[in-house]
Amino acid sequence: MKKSKFFVSVVVPCYNEAANIPLMVSELQKHLGTYSYEIILVDDGSSDPLQEVYEKLANKYDELRFIRFTRNFGHQAALQAGICHARGNAIITIDADLQQPPSLIPELIGKWGQGYMVVEAVPIYRESIGLFKKYSSYLYYWILNKISEYPVVKSANDYRLIDQKVANIIRQLPENHLYLRGLYAWMGFKKGFVKYHHLKRLHGKTHYPLHKMIKLALNGITSLSIKPLRLALFTGIFVSLIAFVIMGWALYLEYFTEKTIQGWTSTIISTVFLAGVQLIVLGIIGEYLGKLFMENKRRPNYIIAAKNISKKEDLKKKEKEAEVVAIN
Repeated sequence: MKKSKFFVSVVVPCYNEAANIPLMVSELQKHLGTYSYEIILVDDGSSDPLQEVYEKLANKYDELRFIRFTRNFGHQAALQAGICHARGNAIITIDADLQQPPSLIPELIGKWGQGYMVVEAVPIYRESIGLFKKYSSYLYYWILNKISEYPVVKSANDYRLIDQKVANIIRQLPENHLYLRGLYAWMGFKKGFVKYHHLKRLHGKTHYPLHKMIKLALNGITSLSIKPLRLALFTGIFVSLIAFVIMGWALYLEYFTEKTIQGWTSTIISTVFLAGVQLIVLGIIGEYLGKLFMENKRRPNYIIAAKNISKKEDLKKKEKEAEVVAIN
């Protein structure tokens, strides 16, 4: 597939990143200068002066677009909003904290030019990440890929390039609980990979604490597979078999020997163990039922308070792109 000319969209989800955005925009402009491009900042309900920052930048640079949510809807929703509003032949998603180097963009575009529909930027973690996060991330992806029919790239994050065909599929999906990393694996498009060194955050602190990581992990596991439900079933069967064996042993001791089962230790241990298994099984079922409940509501994943992207501008841009883009 050859492209004589193309338009690049860069989607940057932002949450309380007022100090980083001017640097981020400057870095993106530096590495996008040879392309026709737009930068879309998605404000995920920030409480810092981020709005003032990107509104001033938007007045200064024609290539800068912004979308502002009414509240914090989450990282995946911000990515979805940016992709749905992006007009590029290639769409790049990147975090605003500068831990993912914009200097990698030409390499991502180069891979896309070779025919890859999805180009994943895979981080090589250094001192910029703690041991707990490093090994917990490894464990999470190991579990995820064991139970999922669609393996996700280990250590994958949301720094990637996708073709407009991939973006069009995302726009059509009716899901409320999006897990984009898993969706790219589910789609099955040809993937390319580029490695990079994960950098240190320059300003502020991470906006993805442990509880959000756990929530994302659960969403990823339950979005890609029903195997946890099957695991719960097999666990129940296994524990039931053990319970029948213990019951048979107890009856044998009662009626065929003079021994009696004394004490409460064994009773307490077995009761607590069985109760724990039941709660785990109910929790897994509840996670899926909760998703069904939320999906049936059909609420949007986000609500936009303001944006500087008009439908009229979209139509004009697409007409102009149609004139300059040749895809064989």
